[in-house]
Amino acid sequence: MDAIICMAGSATRLNLGENKVFINLNNMPIFTYSLSILKEFCDNIILSVRPEDVDKVKKYLSENVSIVLGGAERFISVYNAMQKIRSEKVLIHDGARPFISTETLTKIINESANYDLILPYINIKGTVYQNEPLALLDRTNIIIAQTPQMVTKKHFIYSYKKALEEHFKPTDDVSLILKYNSELKVLKILDDEHNFKITTKYDLEIARKLYD
Repeated sequence: MDAIICMAGSATRLNLGENKVFINLNNMPIFTYSLSILKEFCDNIILSVRPEDVDKVKKYLSENVSIVLGGAERFISVYNAMQKIRSEKVLIHDGARPFISTETLTKIINESANYDLILPYINIKGTVYQNEPLALLDRTNIIIAQTPQMVTKKHFIYSYKKALEEHFKPTDDVSLILKYNSELKVLKILDDEHNFKITTKYDLEIARKLYD
């Protein structure tokens, strides 16, 4: 199974003046942790990067690891990477999630032949409100999406083209595909809570403490 690592984000919320996936975590760029693990499971890995970051990733490229230029939106970056994908089932992972779970990966790959989409998730712990109008939500029916998500290549490409036509900008790969393919077979897999995305300075602080 092939994989895409999304690394073309702007990291504006972290506000450190550089792409967060290149910030060092225990003397290694954040994205290299998930890359190292995915190399154990995948034969072909595509890194979707910003033009200004190409030189930073060159030393990590190999016969099985290549790059494409990302787009202005995440789903455009994934579509660009899909042009180099050889497998019909594809893993899509956030480069800013260094604590990828090998247990979750194994479950996804073992179940991949039986489903069109696989969504790793974690449960919500606290009380959740809708903001406007203010209303309490039933947290037992809400989950938080994680990555890597497994998608089917043909369904992603079809959904991408539909989203462009409708000017729809998804933030998640599974949600994009389900918007235009509601009949697909989807499996949800409970993920490890350590597999969080480094988005804020607090997240980075926690990640560094986990490696201390």
